Amino acid sequence: MDAALSEIHRVQRSFRAVMDAMARPGRPEAMPLATGSQTRYPGIGKPLATLIDMLVDQATTFSLAQGCDDALARAIASETHAKSVMPDAASFVIVPERADAPCIEMAIAHATAGSLASPERGATVLVGCSRIAGQDERPDSVDDDRPLHWVSIEGPGVRDAHVFGVDRIDWAWARNRREDEFPCGIDIVLVDGRGVVVAIPRTSFVSLLAVGKGVK
Repeated sequence: MDAALSEIHRVQRSFRAVMDAMARPGRPEAMPLATGSQTRYPGIGKPLATLIDMLVDQATTFSLAQGCDDALARAIASETHAKSVMPDAASFVIVPERADAPCIEMAIAHATAGSLASPERGATVLVGCSRIAGQDERPDSVDDDRPLHWVSIEGPGVRDAHVFGVDRIDWAWARNRREDEFPCGIDIVLVDGRGVVVAIPRTSFVSLLAVGKGVK
């Protein structure tokens, strides 16, 4: 019983972290992760699996980035009871960490922006990353083999600007190429291997500051 209660509390804290990330665009938040390995979704790490379990359910639909195998789609549909659909009709578009830049480009390009009558139907794209870092994280903790792209987020919910580092920037270029007009658009949630999440709502403006260990 204690283990079950502990797991409920962990899920609640993880959900709060995601909600805090969405309320504070560009501000990294850490999700507490379950112990043990993640085996239900083949080819997906535990942090992205945690996001899927929290956000995708029978009332929603999902699509996988191009190149993901059918076994993964079947597993997600079985666990969440959500329906797998084409990207332009999906509530959630899932991009595993292993997806390359062309896969992310296709996934984000085809994600639905909703409509003027129903902007809430705009998709949320869940993107797996290797590493996300806050602006105040120690520069010497960053892996030189995978330099971070330091990104500034501005817009509603951000007083001045929030800055974070992430090991991949392809999602930002693909997002900027969409040229969505508010209130239509897509939301993006990045998650790294440690369970750190960053949300970029459709209302945010994204700019690249630097590539390397940190920013001044």
